[in-house]
Amino acid sequence: MAVLAILGFVLFQRHNTKYKQVAKAEKTEQVANSKSSSSEKAKEDDETQLKKGSNHSIEESDYAYDVTAVNNTIRGKSDDVKGKVVFLTFDDGIDPTLTPQVMNILKEYGVHATFFHIGYTITPENGDILKRQITEGHAIANHSLSHNFNLLYPGRVPNQSQIISEVDQTMANFKAILGKDFKTRIFRYPGSHMSWQGLESTDQALANKGIQWIDWNMLCGDAEPLSVRPTTSESMMAYMDGSQKYFPETTVKVVLMHDTAGKELTVQTLPQIIEYFKNQGYTFGVLE
Repeated sequence: MAVLAILGFVLFQRHNTKYKQVAKAEKTEQVANSKSSSSEKAKEDDETQLKKGSNHSIEESDYAYDVTAVNNTIRGKSDDVKGKVVFLTFDDGIDPTLTPQVMNILKEYGVHATFFHIGYTITPENGDILKRQITEGHAIANHSLSHNFNLLYPGRVPNQSQIISEVDQTMANFKAILGKDFKTRIFRYPGSHMSWQGLESTDQALANKGIQWIDWNMLCGDAEPLSVRPTTSESMMAYMDGSQKYFPETTVKVVLMHDTAGKELTVQTLPQIIEYFKNQGYTFGVLE
């Protein structure tokens, strides 16, 4: 009996040791799988592939141009940007209907744009549109929180604290959806910089935060007074072509368009606008 007891104990120990080894191996495999799953999930969570500290994706770096260089070039202050480069820019989004339509056309033609969003439109409901813009190679810029002239320029006098506050809040809204690594250096004053006097101190306050303002040197006219606003694609193309004569001559073009409610004609004409520049040998860039 003693021999049987000893033999039983030995067999139990061997079985128990083997069980522990198998259990340990299974646990190790589970941990590895868990890490792999976590890594895959992290990749899925970062589906936009945002370039850290920027307003665009990693791949977009090949056709992203420094906003200060572009701004100086279109204002005739330098020739930092060489060649024929066009920057399609869209103000006043996100619009849940028109913005995706604009993106569909851009994707079809294989070109990219910079979207100047109003902060109050940056909501969870519009989050997928914002992420899609990064994923598809577009750039994102700041266009204030409210776009309310009475708040930003009461009595046509710039309210610096209000402007800076709205820039900061809009940036926070971007980060809430795109993550803490998102940052845009680009701001467009509602109504344009050229429309207001006395912005020097606000420009400096923005510069102190690493932010550069930019206007445009070509526009499709979709936000002009109704008396002169184009009503057909043909008249919109003519308006855009003629608008460049009011700005310093350069082969670098920043085109103003809008992707908000009521701008259906802009969406309708966008293919012709893209072809206009392609036929002239332009490359398409985004602002960073």
